[in-house]
Amino acid sequence: MLKNNINKNNVSCDECKNEGCLIKQCNPEWIKKLNESKSQSIYKQSQYIFSEGNLVNGIFFIQTGKVKVISSNYEGKQQVVRLAAEGHILGHRGIGNENYPIGAIALTDAHICFIENQLLFDAFLTNPMFTYSLMMFYSAELRKSEQRTKYFSLMTVEEKIIYALLYIEDTFGLNLSENVFNISLTRQDIAEIAGTNAEQVSRTISFFKAKKLIDTVGRKIILLDYDKLKSFINHYN
Repeated sequence: MLKNNINKNNVSCDECKNEGCLIKQCNPEWIKKLNESKSQSIYKQSQYIFSEGNLVNGIFFIQTGKVKVISSNYEGKQQVVRLAAEGHILGHRGIGNENYPIGAIALTDAHICFIENQLLFDAFLTNPMFTYSLMMFYSAELRKSEQRTKYFSLMTVEEKIIYALLYIEDTFGLNLSENVFNISLTRQDIAEIAGTNAEQVSRTISFFKAKKLIDTVGRKIILLDYDKLKSFINHYN
């Protein structure tokens, strides 16, 4: 695993502009305690935040940046099981286990806060809103995972790629002035989300471009007709 860079310009919880951070659900005393105890690091694009099999020491909180959570099969082929952005947490699936069953890789430079297990457990016991918010986060992520597993068993390759594109837009958003995705991903990145290969992604994107549903400039994807694109998978609810 690549070594991360410790951030010399740490941001305190009081000054943090990330309103989606779950730490803000703690009471003021505990926000101060977590702020004093957390570590903060900057991970460069393509750098591992943690790897599959690493010892579980705590949970990572994304202050800024975009991340993919991956799982590898027995042949070492990666599949993206989740995308994460500002306000999301990483490594929570490892809590209760000795090792992380998944890995996390920065898609952009990312500023990450880390809180160790014991402090987290103490915070859970004394901050009901923090615990409740984490439980709801787990619930939402589990629901998305179950839906994706169900849909992917029924979808064509083209529908999976549409699902992947809309999932990217939903997680990372658009630059509304140009309708450009807020992140540039490779065809391989999209393929790992859709559970297919880069060649199929390229062919499908070319087809969507011919239909005037999307456009591309290099890796940038421009969404021309969101409603029409979504209509292809509306029957999956």
